[in-house]
Amino acid sequence: MTSTLNYNHVYYFHVAATEGSVKAAAERLGVTQPTVSEQIKMLERSLGLALFARTGTGLRLTDSGREAFEHTTAMFRAGERLVRALGRSNDAPPLSLRIGVSSSISRAIAADFLMPVLSLDECRPVIRVHDSLDLFRELRARELDLVISDSEPADIKSRGIEMITLHRPQLVAIVATEVDPSKDWSELSMLEHRPSSSYRWEVDTYLQTQELRPQGAAELDDAFLMLEAVARGRFVAFVPRSVARDAITARRVKVIAELPPGSAAVHALFHSADGVDLARKAVDLLAEHARTHFGS
Repeated sequence: MTSTLNYNHVYYFHVAATEGSVKAAAERLGVTQPTVSEQIKMLERSLGLALFARTGTGLRLTDSGREAFEHTTAMFRAGERLVRALGRSNDAPPLSLRIGVSSSISRAIAADFLMPVLSLDECRPVIRVHDSLDLFRELRARELDLVISDSEPADIKSRGIEMITLHRPQLVAIVATEVDPSKDWSELSMLEHRPSSSYRWEVDTYLQTQELRPQGAAELDDAFLMLEAVARGRFVAFVPRSVARDAITARRVKVIAELPPGSAAVHALFHSADGVDLARKAVDLLAEHARTHFGS
């Protein structure tokens, strides 16, 4: 089978899998959509496998497609490194670094962590925000190189994935500066984190321990929206101190409680078998940045 494999077909498949649609792959390759489709079909016939499931919104890799994409990613990354090793780096396009960021991480923390990656030499980051479970699945399938998340997959070791904890944020309870809450906070409306957030358990535990009884008002997954709502109304919310820092300084909100850093954390996950590659280099930068800016 390998003796008849056409590597041009393999490359068209790899680009389509990377871009997520035939249209985007055709634009990147500078060919027509039927050309891309035909190249992929020829590869599927050669392998005797369906690599894509066609959907109304684009292409979805099948199980065989995900396995093939894992191999092609390694192939073409090796090709990029070969070009650079042979001294033609000035003519070579920048390496892509596919990063997934959990949607449950606040925008402020995500921005703080990603700034060093945006200036990484010879790198073109491709960043997407999505649910952690989807990101973990794409990382396992090597559709992503690096995931920044506030939760941990259950099977990281068995999947050959390495995890480094970058930061453990401190949560603070904030209210508008003119609000003076009662002892049990019973008159306050609580803006809660979504149940999927690792912050939710810590906040609930703290409220029970301190016998605080704010009234649940809404569930949000955006700490900035929480902050703005608190500044404009009689709400209370627990947000990372880094999110509230500027508003506290400007006296738009004030802190009425502090939680010590707990189990909630920001993690970087990547494939441990990849050695000293771009993802590992990026994680080293992120870890150093976290230590410098957050004392992690």
